[in-house]
Amino acid sequence: MIKIYRNNLQHVQEELKRIDILVNLQVEKFRYENKIMNEFQGIYISDEEVDSLLDPSSQPASNKEHHTINTLKTRLIQLESQIAQKKVNSLKKGVKLRLSSLANIFDLSPFEIDCIIVCLAPAMDKKYEKFYAYLNDDVTKKHPTVDLVLNLLCSSIEDKIHCRRHFDASEPLFKYNLVSFVGEDTGNILSRFIKVDDRIINYILGIDFIATRIEPYCELTTPQEELDDLILLDTLKTQVENIIQSYLGGKSDFTCILKGSYGAGKKTIAQTICKEWDKKILTLNMETLVNSEDNFKEIISLVFREALLQDTTVYFDNFEILNANDEKNVFYRNILFNNLEEFKVISFIASKEIVEFAGGQNNLFKIEIESPDYNARKELWENILDEEISQKDIISLSNKFKFTPGQMKDAVESGKRFAALEGRQKLTPEDLNQGCKDQSSQKLSSLAKKIKPNYKWKDLILPDDKKEQLNELINYIKNKGIVYQDWGFDKRLSLGKGLNISFSGISGTGKTMAAEVIASKLNLDLYKVDLSMVVSKYIGETEKNLNKIFDAAEESNAILFFDEADALFGKRSEVRDSHDRYANIEISYLLQKLEENEGMVILATNLSQNIDEAFLRRMHFTIEFPFPSEKCRLKIWKTLKPQGAPFSDDIDFNFLAKNFQLAGGNIKNIIVNAAFYAAADSRIINMEHMILSTKREYQKIGKVCSQAEFGDYFKLINKT
Repeated sequence: MIKIYRNNLQHVQEELKRIDILVNLQVEKFRYENKIMNEFQGIYISDEEVDSLLDPSSQPASNKEHHTINTLKTRLIQLESQIAQKKVNSLKKGVKLRLSSLANIFDLSPFEIDCIIVCLAPAMDKKYEKFYAYLNDDVTKKHPTVDLVLNLLCSSIEDKIHCRRHFDASEPLFKYNLVSFVGEDTGNILSRFIKVDDRIINYILGIDFIATRIEPYCELTTPQEELDDLILLDTLKTQVENIIQSYLGGKSDFTCILKGSYGAGKKTIAQTICKEWDKKILTLNMETLVNSEDNFKEIISLVFREALLQDTTVYFDNFEILNANDEKNVFYRNILFNNLEEFKVISFIASKEIVEFAGGQNNLFKIEIESPDYNARKELWENILDEEISQKDIISLSNKFKFTPGQMKDAVESGKRFAALEGRQKLTPEDLNQGCKDQSSQKLSSLAKKIKPNYKWKDLILPDDKKEQLNELINYIKNKGIVYQDWGFDKRLSLGKGLNISFSGISGTGKTMAAEVIASKLNLDLYKVDLSMVVSKYIGETEKNLNKIFDAAEESNAILFFDEADALFGKRSEVRDSHDRYANIEISYLLQKLEENEGMVILATNLSQNIDEAFLRRMHFTIEFPFPSEKCRLKIWKTLKPQGAPFSDDIDFNFLAKNFQLAGGNIKNIIVNAAFYAAADSRIINMEHMILSTKREYQKIGKVCSQAEFGDYFKLINKT
């Protein structure tokens, strides 16, 4: 006889033959004990039916009870010896026996494995349901009870008492969700029914689909990233190489915390390590799980169990969702950290924010992945782009967009889609810019209002020195990479590497227009911060909102525009009460964010003297927007006149510019309203429409219409 299992299923089938003998033994004992006590025994399932279902090889020839039991015990011993020898031989030949693997993975005792086999039997053959129903003396009770398992597997009362502990929640069978109780809790553990978890049944049978319960939250992948393809700073790459070498093919458990923004390379690092170790990755989306109605503790336990069953690593994605210190998140973090300690699985915790690990510090690594600097971004763009993009355009992209490698790849794909929509196969610099802006705007749009720049440089009517200042700050952004990175100024400065700009001047002098022109000139997105959405009466909420906005802006490579900034960036006051104290805390926090921010921030205010001096000291450019002179007002009147609009020759722009001392915003309002007058009247915009519209603008701003200003046209204002 060949003493080896050719495959796993042969081993399972022979273990079931052993269960047949155990069942037969119990049947004989059961009949003997109940033949006098219960005259109705067999009324539901007859003795004959049970006998017909039993494996003939497990039934002795003699009908004498004592001889029957002794014969069965002998056959059981022989079969157990045969199975043990076959297991040894099979494992030596490299045959993977899932029951043996299960025992090794979860450190299961022989009794616990036998318990699993007893519970597994009905899933393999429905005849066992009748066996168990017969032995439970109830046709409806088709699962084994704890008592039945103990009777089948234990040879004495002492043995049963000892083995009863295996059904405690803290023991492997239940701790690792290998088996579970089913049905109503009667209060007596002996009468409780138990069944094997479906995932464990599949595992034993060699089926390796991930558990159905965790499927909505998990993905199992085979990493493809090679170590040589890893694009990281040399220091980070050395850390990764050390991890690979130190843990001998991933045979030792450890936890690696990967901190970095989206696309920084967290998943790539984990994949590279696992590729070198020939291990798959089980990725759990923490955000999806936390936002679900599912039992967090149960799902986490099942995820770790799956990792052990398939010998994979676990990658906890979007871990930052648990960083808040409210009761719920603290509870969830503790569950996760406790499971990390318990299961000893190689794990990666990926977060955009710092993670404070609450478990033991053994075998814990922390890798902080900084966003690539200017030179690294240039190199990355050159590696990613297979199209012919000029060095000038690559420098421009590297300067404007502080992208991670992942964001760069996404931007290129987005740019290709823009090109495809235009019927082009070749990617242009314009497509790339649009792709970058598309990637940038995704997060900030929920926190601030995006402004579409409608104005160009030629539309901006300002004194020459003011336009020169605006041109200087545009060049600042264009050449930021050269100064800070190529020339080494980055190493000399720890803070203040962003661009903070102050625009001051009365309403309508062109502050918002200038912001739009800058955004258009740099081809960057412009977001106007809605202060009503930022400022909160609740302590700490304003700071939290500001943090979200600044972080999103830096990640989105957008220009932040704070209009009426004195409402938020006002002067600190003397502390008279708790309100003053918290207001000052908010201002201090803003100062900190301005120093840390590496993007562009524009503060616009009507009254610069209302801005705290500490903010003004942190401004790289401070530009005062003067009230327009007559010459500038004439340019504004003519510039705001659309080419397609029907304007009458009787309009005296010189008169309008000379007599009405108005800011550009007021002039814009007058021209637009005059157009509406014309649309309802003559369909041609004439001087009368302009005068009437000017009257309405005067009324709106609280200014008196005088004959001195309106001159010969004063009579027209009395018509309405």
